[in-house]
Amino acid sequence: MRTLKVSVNKKCACQGGTLDRFIQPSILLILTWGESNGYMIIKQMRELSMFQEGLPDATGVYRYIKMMEGKGLVLSREISDENGKIKRMYSITDEGRACLKNWKMTLESYQKSIGELIGMIGEEV
Repeated sequence: MRTLKVSVNKKCACQGGTLDRFIQPSILLILTWGESNGYMIIKQMRELSMFQEGLPDATGVYRYIKMMEGKGLVLSREISDENGKIKRMYSITDEGRACLKNWKMTLESYQKSIGELIGMIGEEV
């Protein structure tokens, strides 16, 4: 029987290395919980099982938020904390909620297809 050597490379798609594509729906979901700043969004990502092994790069998350703001999916505003430090707070827009609803339908479709693929792989391995 032949065995396959699998390299442990977290960037590899077969090791979940492409989960960064789920950053957008994750951010939108977190913002449905309430207004938040970038640091707290990243921290709240730990509550999502897909990011428990490792959070996405903070720079990438901020890049997604900025891109989403440009598309009208999120709004931002600046507030001052008790020490006078300015924070940027983000909230989801109606367009963002519609986008998240579309993500839900897309993910449900992926889930069905992935379930079928897993079943077929199970027969072959």
